[in-house]
Amino acid sequence: MLTAEDCRRKAGEWLRAAKEATDPNTAASSRHLFDKWTALALQIVQDPYSRRQPPAAMRRPADMAEPRNKTGNRDAEHVADVLRERLTLSDSDKPTS
Repeated sequence: MLTAEDCRRKAGEWLRAAKEATDPNTAASSRHLFDKWTALALQIVQDPYSRRQPPAAMRRPADMAEPRNKTGNRDAEHVADVLRERLTLSDSDKPTS
């Protein structure tokens, strides 16, 4: 999670870049980014939801909590079932001699 301190650190980097820039456009862009990172830090500090600690164990939706097959892809398992069903149907359509 991005913290206000992370934003302040990035703002400081952009402020240094603005001071060291020799090109006026680069300096202006760096100051602009400094302002944006500073504003984001302030927003994080003022946001009441950012003060909450994340839950120890995030609850996952029920469909994600199901065990997966070996490949870890339930879609592949579904495709395999459809293919097996079609092969079974095509085998039963063959004439018997």
